Amino acid sequence: MATSSSVTLDHGIGFDALIFELDRLVRAGVPPDRISVSHDAAVQWVCDAHWVYSDGPDAACAARRVDAQIALLRLMLEHGADPNKRKNRNSTPLAVCCRQFATHFQEHALEKLALVLAAGGNPRQTKDPALCMALGLREMRGEIFDMPFRGDAPPGHAEMVYQAVDMLLQAGADIEALDHRNMYSPLLMAAQMGSVPLLQFLVARGANAQASNPDGSNALMYAAGDVDGLANSCAGFSTTWHRMGDPVATTRQLLGWGLNPAAANARGRTPLRLAMSAGNFDVAALLADALAAQGKLLAADVRLFRGTEFEARVAALDTSVSPKKPAKPKAAADGTAQRATWERAPALIDGPTDWQPSQYPDWLRTCLKEVIARLGSGADPRVPPGLLYLEYDGYFRSLRLSRTKSYISRSGAVEMGIHVFDWSVMRIRFSQVEGDDWVLREAIDLPMAPGAPPTTDVLCDAIGQLCARYFKTPA
Repeated sequence: MATSSSVTLDHGIGFDALIFELDRLVRAGVPPDRISVSHDAAVQWVCDAHWVYSDGPDAACAARRVDAQIALLRLMLEHGADPNKRKNRNSTPLAVCCRQFATHFQEHALEKLALVLAAGGNPRQTKDPALCMALGLREMRGEIFDMPFRGDAPPGHAEMVYQAVDMLLQAGADIEALDHRNMYSPLLMAAQMGSVPLLQFLVARGANAQASNPDGSNALMYAAGDVDGLANSCAGFSTTWHRMGDPVATTRQLLGWGLNPAAANARGRTPLRLAMSAGNFDVAALLADALAAQGKLLAADVRLFRGTEFEARVAALDTSVSPKKPAKPKAAADGTAQRATWERAPALIDGPTDWQPSQYPDWLRTCLKEVIARLGSGADPRVPPGLLYLEYDGYFRSLRLSRTKSYISRSGAVEMGIHVFDWSVMRIRFSQVEGDDWVLREAIDLPMAPGAPPTTDVLCDAIGQLCARYFKTPA
């Protein structure tokens, strides 16, 4: 009897019991799309060959199960199962079929794919392009499984994938479509996998060898190294990229198709730089050859090879340095911008604040303004107001002196601030940027009692000491 209620089965009852129960429910009139196996839609479960082997069957049992799975899939599709229905991480039955080709469970995968496509499976309605998934892209994390295209792949595995690609193309798949992260198209995947045969196969079917993702990264960059951004790196070297296939042959093929070795993506990364960051030195050397042949190899590129086995080879190549534009004459700095910051600070100290009077007492405001007045007069040559910028930080209730408009720089800043928890210490310190960190270099701690800060002379002298030491102002 037909029913509109949903039915959920537990995959723990075993493969054979599930096959029997699913067949019974469908024949009893339960709509296939209202049946689930644990968290999967039933039709997705039937498309996934992994379940055939979940309990380690022998070869005869596995073969029988595969036949039963295909028969059940055909039955479900005949009874109205939607091949484009999304469930479980936005997947579809067609997406499940496509993912089988880059796994160890690809038996009869072509037959399942043919059934789903014949039932109306649409390659353009999957979250990620069906072609990309058939080639080995995993939906969630952007991982690439290159099993069919490795040297140790079982005979015929790659040819099966090629057949699947042709079937998807005939069903309307877009050979240039990018995944949901806008990182991979089929061609870009082939470049990263280092597979020349796959590249040639895709180009023969209309893929544009010159195509790039929205970030401007092309196939040559994907063959070279970690296009995904060196998100995890150590000392500028990728810790996530790993070498696949034959990137040297792939790079040579792409250069032969006319890809520009000097091109840069939106992050300013060239194929050569990406290859060096990935430790892909033989590819980098090939790219250096190509750059030199075009007169585009820079001396800075050559220096990247120091300490590698390709150092001497690359050093022998001709380098070209782009002519620099004549420098525009700069007006001599007169200190106007710097002095303006000193003039603005007292008004900011007296301006509105979110701090309560107990958190920002009048004596502290007075102390800050007196220090500004003393140093701003120019009486101390160690703190020249025409050379140093002054910044008042209303959040920390502190002063900062620096050589640059932004104190967060390698030139650093001299800071004066108070320990606000007990008003027991006025600290004068010098800090500067080192890598991604703001590093303390030296601090002078001046003990005090609440409401009784060190004298203006003492504070100004400590500031002068650090300015002379780190800004190289007159001692």
